[in-house]
Parts: sequence; structure tokens; C-alpha cells
Amino acid sequence: MNYKDYEIVNYSPEFFTEIVGLQKYLWPTYAGTTATYLKWKFEENPINKKFLGAVALYRGKVVGFKGFFVTRWRIGNKRDDILMLSPADICVHPDHRKKGLFSAMTNFAIEEYENAQYKAFIGLSINTSSGSGYQKMGWPKIADRTSTRQYTLVGLINWAFANKTGRSPYKHQINYGRFGNIEVSDKPKPYKMHSVIMKQKALDNKITLFKDADFFKWRFHNIRRKYFFYYHWKNESINGYVVIETIDNSTSGHILDYAEAENGVLRELLHYIIRKRHFDILSTWNFNLREGFSQTLESLEFSTTNLLGKIEKKFPSEFPVLPVFVRPVKKIYKEEDWLIEGIDIRNIKNWEINRICSDNT
Repeated sequence: MNYKDYEIVNYSPEFFTEIVGLQKYLWPTYAGTTATYLKWKFEENPINKKFLGAVALYRGKVVGFKGFFVTRWRIGNKRDDILMLSPADICVHPDHRKKGLFSAMTNFAIEEYENAQYKAFIGLSINTSSGSGYQKMGWPKIADRTSTRQYTLVGLINWAFANKTGRSPYKHQINYGRFGNIEVSDKPKPYKMHSVIMKQKALDNKITLFKDADFFKWRFHNIRRKYFFYYHWKNESINGYVVIETIDNSTSGHILDYAEAENGVLRELLHYIIRKRHFDILSTWNFNLREGFSQTLESLEFSTTNLLGKIEKKFPSEFPVLPVFVRPVKKIYKEEDWLIEGIDIRNIKNWEINRICSDNT
């Protein structure tokens, strides 16, 4: 595809080194891990081993990249898989910005994948800058992801001080091991985690991320994140878990994934984490939460409106509000193309998106 002075082509391994170099304009602090990160994300994904992406070339040189990683979804307990594409790690060289390459690469992908097995594009970690570009192209924004958070005043002060100085007056100590019926670990248990998922009640008429053992084996190898695993044991088997991720040297933790086979397990795990002061702040995405989990968070004083919102105006936010966009893969789509198994993908109430993989998974 030719666009002005540029050529838009499919990703090919010959472009990998140049794409790695280009990413420094997107993730400057992660330059040393870019190659490993991209291979993990696009080549090792168990759902799709093929690196998918659009590349913009100027005189044979890579000046733009837009990757797509594949996610697998199901509706309720139906066995049919629904594959979707998420745009990720989009970057254009500074000398070639504001020339329409974002739209050109997006349009190329729409043409390239419209006859493939994918049902829709879903943008899970699009920022406000690129979000305006999607809106101009007619992609519907179905929601803004906001966070609900829990912290003490001492924890908030410690977090703010650490953000400003890089040092933390209170040193968090997370000990690994079995403590009664709770285990704290730095490693996933893919098969046991999947067994808990299988024991949960399926959400009828909800589009839910499908997570099996292969998915869990892959998911937590993101070199740019650190993960903490909390397991709840009963009769020598796991009946619940919580996964917390942290970024760099932050003292806050984000609840990335969770499941319980019995009511009350998640509350016990989260209460343990809070009581042990493993993190200054705990957060999780706050919409379409399962009823029981929403009540659990409220009982543990998680809130969407608190003092942290005011403090964040003076510090780079670790909890940005991120828009969610969807679009059928069809280049020219009809009203029925918005429906998957009779479910309208434009209606956020039809999704369980509070524990999905984001751009950095």
C-alpha cells in the first residue's frame, strides 16, 4: 500500500531490529528490554505465534509501526472461541509524525485482516492522544477505564514521597511461603489457576477473556512487570487466587487477575495483603465488576473518589483513565457486524473487562 511518500507493508522479520530501535521514542525507559518484550508479546503469544503488524517505510527505512496481538474471548460457557485484535506499541518516528501514518497503518490493517478469522478490533490500553485519532476514524469509544483504590494515609504519604524522591521511608517486605491457608509466591501456577477459573460461575451473555493454562504460562513473562501471586488453599487444593503487578520501583500494586471458587476467598486474600502492608496503594479497574467482588472491594474501603485524585495532579499518574475502543474487522461493516453471538460489542455492559490483558498485559 502506497501512501504519499511512504509504503505501508506487513511486518516481516527483516524489520525487527529497526522496530526495536523505533520503540525508544515510545518507551524510552525500557530501551534495554524492547527486543525481549516484543518477542514475548507478539511471537510467543500461545493464541497466535505469528507476529502481526503494519510497518511504515520511508525510502526503505522503518519510520512507523503498529502491532496487533491476539486475544481469545468467550460468551458465557459457550465453547466457541472469539478471536480479536488489539492494537499495541504504536510508534512513529518524530520526523515523520503528523503526516497521517497513524491512519494509514490503521487502514492497512483493516484491509489486511477483514477476511481473517478475527471478529473485531478492541483497543484496551489506548491513551488519550491516540484515542482522538481513533475517534476521528469513527471507532466507537465504549468506555473509559477508571480505577478504584485502597490505601491508608500513611501509605499514601509513603507513595507520594517515593514518587517525588525515588526513596521510600517505609520499606515493604514481602515474604514468600505458606502462611496458614495463604501462600505468597513470585511464580504462577497455570494449571491450578485455570482449575479455579473452571469452577467459577460463567457469566451468561458476557464477553469474557478466555484464560487456560497455556495463557497463564505465557501471560506473566512480561519482562517489564513484576508479579506477586497470592493463593488460597483448602484441603490441599487452591480455591482462589489474586495476582498483583507492579511497575518499576513503584510502591503501589494493581490487581491484575483474580478468581475464587468459593465466596469469601478473595476478601480473605485481599485483607491479608492490606493487613501485611505489602503495597502502599492497591488498585483495580472499576467497571462491570462481578457483584460479589464489587461488594468485597467496598467492604475493604476501595473507592473511586478520594484524596489520591488531587495528589495525582502533581505527579505522573500511575492510574490513568484509558478509553476502550471497538470496531468490526470488516472494512465496510453493516449493523449486524456489531453483533457476536447476538451480543452487541458496542455495549460495555456486555463485557467483563475488569481483568483483561492490557497493552503490557
